[in-house]
Amino acid sequence: MKPGAPAQEIYRREGGWHLVELTLDQPAQLFNSLDPAPFRQRDLDPDAAGYIVDAVRELHGHVDIKLVVHLPDISDQRLHGQVAEAIAHYFRYQAQAARLKVRNTLRLGRASLVVGLLFLAACVAGAQLIFTHDNVLSDLLHEGLLIVGWVAMWRPLEILLYDWWPLMRDAQLYERIASMPVELRERR
Repeated sequence: MKPGAPAQEIYRREGGWHLVELTLDQPAQLFNSLDPAPFRQRDLDPDAAGYIVDAVRELHGHVDIKLVVHLPDISDQRLHGQVAEAIAHYFRYQAQAARLKVRNTLRLGRASLVVGLLFLAACVAGAQLIFTHDNVLSDLLHEGLLIVGWVAMWRPLEILLYDWWPLMRDAQLYERIASMPVELRERR
């Protein structure tokens, strides 16, 4: 693989599909070994989940992406549905968690905005009280209060304008992965 190669050169294509491939010795490798939940409800192994997310993120412009899991034995027909269901379940949960983070971030932004506006109002009022301009010290305090009031608005505006975007993109990415077709193939 060439450094800086486009994603379409890194991932195999099959027909119209870009393939994200995992090769495992057994299905249990796909899941977090510390999670005691039933097979279909278990968390994915962090490395496997991270690889899937990174691969789909790299292929962001491509609509047709398929996850292919290579296993030594796929004779158990139930395994096909179980693996696909487990992957979809995991990423739907991740999407819900990301959407909850968006809501919490926006809630924090709104609360921070109220606090910031109150602080700004107090700074402007304080600056008006010092509006004598008789000496350098009063000018310094006047301008300093105005600057501090506006600087206090920085973080609330940053939260409301920018911080929620990456979280929303993650939620959309997880939804996309959850709806992606999953195919099991026998490893050769």
